[in-house]
Amino acid sequence: MRRWLTLAIGTLIGQWLAFSGITSPAEMHTLGLVAFARNDYAEAARMWSHAVSLQPDNPTFHYLRATALARLGHATSAADAYQLALLHEPSEPLAKLAADGLARLASARTGAPGAAPEATVPLEASRGVWVAHVTVNGAHAARFLVDTGASVTLVSPRFARTLGLAALPGTTMMPLQTVAGQTTGASAVLASVRLGTAEARDVPAVVHDPGLDLDGILGNSFLGRFIVTFDADRRLLHLRGT
Repeated sequence: MRRWLTLAIGTLIGQWLAFSGITSPAEMHTLGLVAFARNDYAEAARMWSHAVSLQPDNPTFHYLRATALARLGHATSAADAYQLALLHEPSEPLAKLAADGLARLASARTGAPGAAPEATVPLEASRGVWVAHVTVNGAHAARFLVDTGASVTLVSPRFARTLGLAALPGTTMMPLQTVAGQTTGASAVLASVRLGTAEARDVPAVVHDPGLDLDGILGNSFLGRFIVTFDADRRLLHLRGT
């Protein structure tokens, strides 16, 4: 195991030579989140690989790299990255996310069924916006604004406390552009977000007040994994897996 870990870390450090200039791990992390939110998983994996090469003992970067590789279908590499995350003494919430990721990869190999890729759910009109009822991390019901223009999903600080959601260790604040101007929020990962029967795992999120007394905003780190159709007349949202 120790020899495998040394080889894996050595390979990742070697990838630093493929990048020009010296960039901070925090900057690579932010670029990885942006790429992941727009469903560019190859670029996200590349950014987090660079972050790992610069800070190889950071379990968060290994975990996020694993999620991007898993989305690309690179199961073996994703499993290795999840294992590296677990070997670097992650926090308890992050360790659970990594272990869950490994379990999903194992289930996929054995052909275990997943969540339904399609759903039609009712929408609530509130102050000129659409609001949907979602379930986060398998058990927590919440009201999220549906915003196809938001690059990342937002979680209110209050709801983050309900979830026991902690900011990803070893990362900096994520820049956000809001109607009030530029601000920042702590980056995190939601183990799952379910809307009707449509579910996404490992959803990048930012902890920030969404306003309007809501629990959060569904952005493209969730919505981007589906083909999204609004039926305004019937107040319905249709999601179909891509």
